[in-house]
Amino acid sequence: MPKRDSHIKSYKLKNGETRYMFHAYLGKDPVTEQPIQITKRKFATYNEAKEVYDELIAKGVKGYIKPKQHTVDEVYKVWFEAYKETIKQSTANKTAINYKVHIKPWFGNDYIDQIDTAKFQSWVNSLYKNLVKYKEVINRFSQIYDYGAALRYCQKIYNPVNAVIIPRKTKRRRRNIQKNFYTLDQLKQFLKVAEKQNYRSYTYFLLLATSGIRKSEALALTWSDIDWEAKTVSITKTLALGIDNKLIVQTPKSLTSNRPIPLTEHMISVLKEYRKQQKIICPIIFHGISNNYVNLSKPDRWLQAIYNADKSLKKITIHGFRHTYATLNKNQERTDVEAVMGHNSIEMTEHYTHATQEGMENIRSYMNSLNI
Repeated sequence: MPKRDSHIKSYKLKNGETRYMFHAYLGKDPVTEQPIQITKRKFATYNEAKEVYDELIAKGVKGYIKPKQHTVDEVYKVWFEAYKETIKQSTANKTAINYKVHIKPWFGNDYIDQIDTAKFQSWVNSLYKNLVKYKEVINRFSQIYDYGAALRYCQKIYNPVNAVIIPRKTKRRRRNIQKNFYTLDQLKQFLKVAEKQNYRSYTYFLLLATSGIRKSEALALTWSDIDWEAKTVSITKTLALGIDNKLIVQTPKSLTSNRPIPLTEHMISVLKEYRKQQKIICPIIFHGISNNYVNLSKPDRWLQAIYNADKSLKKITIHGFRHTYATLNKNQERTDVEAVMGHNSIEMTEHYTHATQEGMENIRSYMNSLNI
């Protein structure tokens, strides 16, 4: 019996069946002078593997056909088509923007199996210096690369994310939110100016400050979300940017974001007055000229107009009104406040499921006492 070629190896499948493979060195690429090595597997018999191996060795580099290489951009497009079906449109849109702005300019035209480590490290360093959520972008690249590996366009073990040093977040990079809120007096001063400047803006910011809802949740509200008798507003949807930056209405941020919120007596009266002032009754509370949802950037312009009307006002971000609500309620039952605000955690989910009417009424009563 002739001696078997040691280059031909046998291995077992999960079902116990035997298959054969080999790893062959064919020589050097005449252009790049890089060694050409090839691996073939899944042969049913030793003889099949041996026949292919001998043929490849005989032809050497002349018989070698290099597999088509794929760019990072080509892999991204295939990956994104599958990925976007598993997430909300707003997340898909954010991912597409991150790729277009932060990944494509650096690596879009590079072959995914030829990513230069030094270049990749420079990219990581640049992200760290210029982007707060830099790790999010790096993780997206890693997902794209691993998908390319699954398609056999590259090898997972050579994922450049694993070959570079990723800087750690430091305290100095954290956004300073300690002053991004109003005290009660500052809020009253702001609302006084807002009411004189524009009643819609006044209604919008009063709602944010006295309910703790998010900017996009408020913009998605319709009049049917208001329960005038119970004096609550139901948060069941949020406004967001979908794929290609198209404005869409989608489910709230998390399970606990879907919630009823107690409104103050004054907030109810302001909403009634605001509705009365509208020349055209539109289902959307904060609608635009064409009775559609307003752009997500619109409240920033409302806020800037108020600040322009009184230069002495302290400036905070729109999200600062949510911080203001939390600060005003700092002495209330924490879990009740967080349940109303829609904070997402196991503790909050469990608490919200069993939240009592008494807890909501305590918060309403306290907010009423502030005379906002």
